[in-house]
Amino acid sequence: MTRRKNKITKISILVLLLLALFLSVKYYKISDDFEAYTKNSELENKVLESQLTEILHKYDSLSVKNKIDSLRFNEEIKLVQSGKSSKQASRFNSIEDSIVFFAKQQQDSKEIVSKINTVVNSKGASKTAQLTALNVNAKGVKIYSDAYKMSEAKIQQLRVCFTLEENQLVHSGSKTIYVQVVNPKNQIISLGDTSVESDTNVKLQYSASVNANYKKLDTDVCTYVNLEQKKTIKGKYKINIYHDFVKIGTTIFEY
Repeated sequence: MTRRKNKITKISILVLLLLALFLSVKYYKISDDFEAYTKNSELENKVLESQLTEILHKYDSLSVKNKIDSLRFNEEIKLVQSGKSSKQASRFNSIEDSIVFFAKQQQDSKEIVSKINTVVNSKGASKTAQLTALNVNAKGVKIYSDAYKMSEAKIQQLRVCFTLEENQLVHSGSKTIYVQVVNPKNQIISLGDTSVESDTNVKLQYSASVNANYKKLDTDVCTYVNLEQKKTIKGKYKINIYHDFVKIGTTIFEY
C-alpha cells in the first residue's frame, strides 16, 4: 500500500514538473511575441507618421500651385473677353491648355486628399504627436487651521485631476504639464512669478505645474493649485491644461 502511494506521489510530481516546464516555455514565447508585436507597432506608427507628413506637405504645395494657376487662368479669360490681346487665337489655345492643366491639378489634389483619408482611416482616427488631457475635473479644498477657521467659506486650494490619453505617436518620458486657473473676472490665479516663455517668445502664465511620467498609455495626473484669496470669488472658473504651450484640455469649475 505504501509503495503504491509513493508511486502515485512520484507520478504526480513528475506531471506537475512537466506542466510547470510547459507553462514556462509558453510564457516566454508569449512574452517574446508581445515584445516583437510592440516593436513592430512602434515602427509602423513612425512610418505612418512620416507618410502622413509627406502627403500633407505635398498637398499644401499643390494647393498653393493651384491658386496661382487659377489666378493666371482668370487673367487669361479677362484678356480674351476685353479684346485687349493682339493674338486672341493663340491666347485661346493657351487658355484651353490651362484648363486641361488646371483640371489635372485638381484631380491630383483629390487623389492626395483620398490618400490622406485612407491613411487616417487605416488607424481608425487621426492622431498627432501631441498629448491630450481627458476627464479634466476640479474640486475645492478647504484647509482648517488657525489661519483658516471653519467659519470661513472660501476655499484655499483646487485639486485638479485629468487623464493624459494614450498616444503611440508621443515620446515616452517626463512631461511638464501646466494648469491655468482663470476666475470669473478673467484673472489668472498665480501665486508668485509663475510663467514660462518659449523659444518664439510665447509667454504662458500658469497657476501650477506637475511632472508626469508618460509611457504612451492612459496616465492619471493630479495636482493642487493654491488660490489667491483676493481673486477667489463666487462664479465659474475655467481650468486650462497646457503642454508645450498648447492647450490640451479644459473644464469649468463652479464655486
